[in-house]
Amino acid sequence: MGLGILAAEATKHLDLVGKLRGYFIVVFAVGLFCGSIYLLLATNLGARLGFLVAFASLSGFLMLLGLIWFTNLTPLNALHGSAPHWAAKEVVDKPAQAKTEKARTIEKEGIALDTAAQGEVKATVDATVTAEGNPFKLYNNATDYVVLNAEKIGGGSESFFRHRPLYAVMSIQGAKTVETLPGAAPPTPSADPAKPLHYVVMERNLGAMRQPPLVMSTSFAILFALSIYMMHTMERAEQKAKAADLEPAPAPA
Repeated sequence: MGLGILAAEATKHLDLVGKLRGYFIVVFAVGLFCGSIYLLLATNLGARLGFLVAFASLSGFLMLLGLIWFTNLTPLNALHGSAPHWAAKEVVDKPAQAKTEKARTIEKEGIALDTAAQGEVKATVDATVTAEGNPFKLYNNATDYVVLNAEKIGGGSESFFRHRPLYAVMSIQGAKTVETLPGAAPPTPSADPAKPLHYVVMERNLGAMRQPPLVMSTSFAILFALSIYMMHTMERAEQKAKAADLEPAPAPA
């Protein structure tokens, strides 16, 4: 018991040290690379103009990086939002009992899901009906039930910026309890007609993969424009000051 508590405390301290180490690495890296460039520019252009040049370069680079991530979604660990996924809305015994209006007509107007889409929906159903603490929990394992049918309804674009909701309904039923002989392969699960039938209603969440890079590029574009405007203002002020110095003094009366 005492060793377990000590091991847990040691793990917490190691996690804290790892987080602090990551924070310090980021701070020192920004200070080293950005600070060294600013120091070089400040010695040649002055502290004020050097800071504006360094800030404009950094904001312009981050603006272009955000645009690249926005137009080309890289599989690398780049800045992006949530991916499209299915979200469970309700579990009912009959489609007519569903609160989702579209799901009530799934048996008449539904379209059968293809194999790839059915696999993605099945993964969502597994996480919905077997997860502990989930209000829709029905079974302990994914092998305790069998999928009878899976259909979709709705979807399509309503306008350039809006889409109609896409729903999927998967009907499931408890599997027969079969004893497996020692050394024999387990039989293929089959539905038990004596067990209740359930319908899992899901809605397609389109995600927001491109939203964070769009916000990033827009924000840094504004900062880049402000820094360029500040440099333009400083240059105009210097030109006016030089023109005033070069003007001949008025002749004495």
